[in-house]
Amino acid sequence: MKILNRLTIKHLKMNPKRTIVTIMGIVLSMALMLGCGLLASSFIEAMKTDTIRDQGAHHVTFLDITKEQAQMIENNLNVEDSYFYSTIGFAPFEDSINSSKPYYYIAGGSSKFFDHMEFVEGRAPENENEIVISDHISANGGKNIHVGDILTLNVGSRLYDGEIIYQNKNYDEAIPDQIIQTKEKKYKVVGIIHRSYTEDFTAAGYSLFTMNNTYSDNNFLLIQFKKPKDAFQIGQDMTEYIGLDASKLDYNTSLLYYYGATKYSNVNQSILEVLCIALGLLSVGCIIVIYNSFAISTMERKKQFGLYASIGATKRQILHTVFFEAFVVGTIGISLGIIGSFVGIYIVLQILNYLLSSVWNYHFELVLNWIYILIPIFFMVLVIFFSAFIPAKRASKVSPIVAIRENDDIKMPRRKLRSPKFITWIFGIEGELAFKNMKRNKRKYRITVLSLFISIVLFLSFSAYLGYGVSSMNSLDRYSYDIEVSSYRETNIVDQLKEIQTDARVDRSSIFFLDFVFIPFEPSYYVSAYENYKKTMNSPVETVNLYVLSDSDFLEYATQVSASPQSVLLVNHGQIISYKNNERYSYQGKIFQKEFSEFKVCQEHITENENAEPTYDCNNIVSNVKQVSEAPELFQHLLYDNQIVAFVSESTYQTVFEPISILKNKYYSLFIRSREYEELYQSLSKQNSYLNVFSPQIIYQEEKNMVLAIKILLYGFISLVTLIGVTSVFNTIHTSINLRRKEFAMLRSMGLTPNGFNKMILFESLFFGLKSLVFGLPVSFGFILLIHNSMSGFGERDRLLIPWTAVMIAILGVFIVVLLAMGYSVHKIKKENILNAIRDENI
Repeated sequence: MKILNRLTIKHLKMNPKRTIVTIMGIVLSMALMLGCGLLASSFIEAMKTDTIRDQGAHHVTFLDITKEQAQMIENNLNVEDSYFYSTIGFAPFEDSINSSKPYYYIAGGSSKFFDHMEFVEGRAPENENEIVISDHISANGGKNIHVGDILTLNVGSRLYDGEIIYQNKNYDEAIPDQIIQTKEKKYKVVGIIHRSYTEDFTAAGYSLFTMNNTYSDNNFLLIQFKKPKDAFQIGQDMTEYIGLDASKLDYNTSLLYYYGATKYSNVNQSILEVLCIALGLLSVGCIIVIYNSFAISTMERKKQFGLYASIGATKRQILHTVFFEAFVVGTIGISLGIIGSFVGIYIVLQILNYLLSSVWNYHFELVLNWIYILIPIFFMVLVIFFSAFIPAKRASKVSPIVAIRENDDIKMPRRKLRSPKFITWIFGIEGELAFKNMKRNKRKYRITVLSLFISIVLFLSFSAYLGYGVSSMNSLDRYSYDIEVSSYRETNIVDQLKEIQTDARVDRSSIFFLDFVFIPFEPSYYVSAYENYKKTMNSPVETVNLYVLSDSDFLEYATQVSASPQSVLLVNHGQIISYKNNERYSYQGKIFQKEFSEFKVCQEHITENENAEPTYDCNNIVSNVKQVSEAPELFQHLLYDNQIVAFVSESTYQTVFEPISILKNKYYSLFIRSREYEELYQSLSKQNSYLNVFSPQIIYQEEKNMVLAIKILLYGFISLVTLIGVTSVFNTIHTSINLRRKEFAMLRSMGLTPNGFNKMILFESLFFGLKSLVFGLPVSFGFILLIHNSMSGFGERDRLLIPWTAVMIAILGVFIVVLLAMGYSVHKIKKENILNAIRDENI
């Protein structure tokens, strides 16, 4: 065995190019498989850390529960850790510059509760007379409070409509409310924390926390489960067991998502399908690349195996020789692949950290998860073993004399081979000779075509993934305005918005307010696809967002769509997302299939019983309705809103809709388009603290690096997949040409001219390219369709996204790669002496 091993090492050294290409195929395959795992584990860990910082480490929160209920939950075997806080009360924040947040919210938390807070300064409270405050009070409320200050607060219960309410009730939605049963309390500030995840952006008060290790009457219990993946099922079982209303269960869905838990089964199904398709393609690609390498190696050494057998080597010894070669190149390839993967992913993460530094407070770190290393290594070992075993087993069955003569690959059919006349007409006798040679020696040509086929399928399939990924990142581009300015409460808000419109930096603007109308559309009005999603809503009426424009803005819009100024313009396009029976449903496209000029509008009647379904009085008929496919210029994002939208002028609204509206406070907004939106945004934000100023363009500018980073990852991934395919193709073609050196030398000795030789090579190149495209393109389109269907859980698309640019690149690239590979190999053969080529045994 030792002598065979030495001969194998010598063979590898004497054929350095093929050895290097084989090792490179293993290195790239290993790096790709392991890199995917390292990147996934690093990304998931980063997302978990970021989500925990923003939304807490708990998996579920039980809201407003009793002491007995809290103790029953804590004693559950599925609970790993728990901590709680209880509402103490609200206190007026008279100096607040945020009119929507005029209170302090005081709560008492357990010791463990403070372990999950991010302190800016100071420490956690140690008793009920000490308190920690949020830095949000200074940044958003406009009041500077320092560690060591004493706060004197009049703490009481917040009352609205005769009912005690908490943080989850928006102040603007609960006007007028009041603080009752107040009691003066003094607290010493001992710490400052970052804004707590328990304080929503619409919360009525700024959060202050003191120490409280004793349950009260209303408790907010935060739970971490031992098995986060089962959180939704465990939470449901626990609420049923203790008799708790399901509405008092709040899941930390963002965090649970990164543990693989979601309550929408079709989303899980879609994720599984996407991963299976991607990993399946990667696996097949790696298998074909490595298998081809060993199949080619076996073909090269077939004569060598025949000589071994002729001097007494057994089949087992020949198999051992092949496995030894596989062990050598596999060990080198896997080792370099692991090193390259770690280095490559580390560099990628550093690039991501640099690109995302302006929008991300967390830095990606390379996370080592052994399962992501062991599985790729085990997979690669199996692939290398079977890639070596199958061709070696086939070669060991060939008799020594046949292997030495190297004529078993050429099959002579009983009937005479005929080539199509157009081949002879275009390429001459050289083309006919090449065609018949391919027919007689199918095995070698199948390997080449298979390599090209796999490269095409991998490139187009992952280009499709890139297309869907990039399209989902472009949602912010849908905004056709730069700044939105709005407010609920100011009585002269319209005058102030009109004053903003006169700013020289405003290029275009529109003032409007939003109302909601309830319309009982007939089921036959909807397109069938939308009706399927409508059934999941369980409502007899459709809630339509009614945008009320100024008369002048509406007149401009109505003129564009050829409608009268008194029309109600209903937009017949929407993106609808709903949730039903633990599944996520989505639809995007046309909503109505039937034209109609009037509809009924319902008045909603809400009973005092919160759990009772509202009733509707639908006796109001609105005429002069027109369906349109476009929204006004500054409202294009509404085409992707999760509602049906309609537009009316303010005059029409006052006449038709205002008498039946239940709207108490009009929420006026101003959309602005400005070439100097950054400067204008800063000016408006500082000038009017009571106005809500929002700029999607600034958000987009901040997040474009994230989009760029993800695109770099996707393009890099496709480049690596393409490189693996090209490596396999080049290796296959180069070796195939080298194996035919004797054949070409004999043809040249019989008078084949350089021009005729070029015709043969050109014909074979075109044949390889066309045949691989004939099989590769349909299969690729099949995978693209599978990818499209697998995305249905994330959002249904109105059209199939086919990467036509990638298709053209694939078609052109196939011929370029084939011509380059064959040209490079043939160029060396042309320089050889014919006699030496015929006699030479080593390639």
